[in-house]
Amino acid sequence: MSSLHLYPALREQERRTLDNKRQTANDTAGNHCGAAFSNAAASAVKGCLLPDPTHDRPDPAIVACALRRPVAACMGDADIRATEPAISCANAAPDTDPLRAGYTQRGKDRRKEHLVVSFQLPPAAADVAHLGPLGRWYHETLAHRRCIVWLQGTLSRTIYVLRCVPPHQHSHRTRPPVARISRRRWHQTTLDSEAQLLKSCWPVPERVRLFLPTFPVDERRAHRYAERTYVANGAFGRVYRVRDTLAGGDSRRWYALKVLQKSNIVLSDAVGQVRDEVKIQTVCGHHPFIVPCVDYWQDRTRLFLLSEFFSNGELFHRLKSFTSQLVQLYVAELALAIDFLHNAGIIYRDLKPENVLLDDRFHLKLIDFGLSKWLSVGSRTGTLCGTIQYMAPEILRGEPYGHAVDWWALGVLACRMYTGRYPLMDPAHHLRASVTELPIVPPCSPYSSTAIDGPVANRRLLPASADRLPPDGRDLLHRLLEPDPRARLRSLLQLQRIALYQLYRWEDVRSRKIVPRDLFDDECLVREEDAVLFTDF
Repeated sequence: MSSLHLYPALREQERRTLDNKRQTANDTAGNHCGAAFSNAAASAVKGCLLPDPTHDRPDPAIVACALRRPVAACMGDADIRATEPAISCANAAPDTDPLRAGYTQRGKDRRKEHLVVSFQLPPAAADVAHLGPLGRWYHETLAHRRCIVWLQGTLSRTIYVLRCVPPHQHSHRTRPPVARISRRRWHQTTLDSEAQLLKSCWPVPERVRLFLPTFPVDERRAHRYAERTYVANGAFGRVYRVRDTLAGGDSRRWYALKVLQKSNIVLSDAVGQVRDEVKIQTVCGHHPFIVPCVDYWQDRTRLFLLSEFFSNGELFHRLKSFTSQLVQLYVAELALAIDFLHNAGIIYRDLKPENVLLDDRFHLKLIDFGLSKWLSVGSRTGTLCGTIQYMAPEILRGEPYGHAVDWWALGVLACRMYTGRYPLMDPAHHLRASVTELPIVPPCSPYSSTAIDGPVANRRLLPASADRLPPDGRDLLHRLLEPDPRARLRSLLQLQRIALYQLYRWEDVRSRKIVPRDLFDDECLVREEDAVLFTDF
């Protein structure tokens, strides 16, 4: 056989011999390393890990520190890190294929600088039993530590989630709705913004939603007030005198229940007007000369406004004549109420005898805030509204106006109390061309005007009977009935400085210490048989 044929066989035999030598060297090094670790661990356990006689188990920290010492002794001070999984020299089995073992050995040589050797205790149950009580205790300690780490991580994540989730706001309702969609929205808040205040936890009809949340829904509250007696008509409903059936004994009081039809309010586009009326009367009801709103609610078709009832009725239905001292007191009480509303940012716009009631002691009370509006001091508005006989000239001309229109209406009312007549002013003279064709409603009172139905011969505003008034009374009318709103008397401070109210007891008026009944006699009262039922509220 030639040398060419023998060369591959010799080469293969030399390769196998070299691989066997390398494998033997690796096994020897692994055995020496394992023996070194075993000796070091045994010495560490014997020297450092013997348990204290007073304790059943050694300290886990000492065990972990002792087990790290033989590893450091075998690996030296070099910090060797690898990107591959660690290879255990104790569990590594030699490869039986010579060619594959050679390729593996050459790869190990190329990656020698990236190799890391780790030592692990065998996890098998037989090996744990072979290690004895110390090995079993060590594995139990590791398992217990893993449980503690998992529990700490779970608790930390749970606390983080609870801190990030906003606190839940419970609904003010106590019973959940029946509808499925409504149950989903049961815990959703509706107090985040003003737009969401109109939302509710269940679907509601449009006629109910329009008046929420000002008027709460209650279908049974109206049955609480019985013994209804018709009193007057209103723009959107009627007024009844009722009594509270839940109040027992003599404490049962009379109330005025105003029932408004929702259909009339919606057709007149007065939803906002009714809501403002309730808010204003509720906010300002604590004033001594304003009727408070006791309660208000709604059902499917009606609105209910409950207020105090005053048996003496309206101003001109109980009194037919007024003395100068009585007019002075009544103008002062109305001026206090008007000035209070203006300072609160409210314009009244509907001052007339029908909206002025007399309480049991004949003090004045303002009612019906249906035309009132939120208007800050110094601001103006342009809505054409009110009773035409009490409208200021700037309203009739269609000009922007402010709080001075209420003082003009007070002057008209004072003129009627002094003289029994309206001022000599034709409202159609001030109306615009587009409004002159509107019909003028005659006054609903036995007092008639001499200038409403016909042209005025002169520019005089006060009727002829005003000439018999004392000078301070005429001065009051001239200041209040000033056509120019800039020159008109339009504040309580200006009223207190005129001649009629010099050295007047304003604190006694505010505290109602002045009794009106002492300022007039029985001839000023209207007899009950002559009283006419007033049907306009």
